[in-house]
Amino acid sequence: MKIDITVDKEFKKSVSVPWLRSIARQILVAQCAEAGSEMGIYITGQDKIRELNRLYRQKDKPTDVLSFSFYVKEAASDATTDCDFPPAEDGIIHLGELVISLPQAEIQAAEYGHPLKTELARLLIHGIMHLLGFDHEVDADAEIMESREQEILKLLEPSLA
Repeated sequence: MKIDITVDKEFKKSVSVPWLRSIARQILVAQCAEAGSEMGIYITGQDKIRELNRLYRQKDKPTDVLSFSFYVKEAASDATTDCDFPPAEDGIIHLGELVISLPQAEIQAAEYGHPLKTELARLLIHGIMHLLGFDHEVDADAEIMESREQEILKLLEPSLA
């Protein structure tokens, strides 16, 4: 599995790229993603994620995580997936890209009373689940997705200490 990570300059000292990669890899393995899978993670701030949220979801406000799936063939009506994205000729399964706002993750970690690592793991799980085709627009789907997210978060507990 290949996981490319880009961190905006002002956040480089605040997050560990190897830790992010390890957590993302553990999530993909927990979800039985193909060994030839590839994805990207971009850690940014409130202005950039607000711009992307406005551009792709028509929501003019910051958010915590955005998922841009290249792999899912059928996406929900509000997803950012391009259903006509051409399959890769290199045999690699390009899952897509996640964008996470580090300041929003810090805000939410404080609100929920848990460490930043836990919040980042929670956002990675949620985003990767979207890349793999999970959705929460319908209550039944939301229950399935949330249940699996909690199971994976529990599996990650040793990495969150």
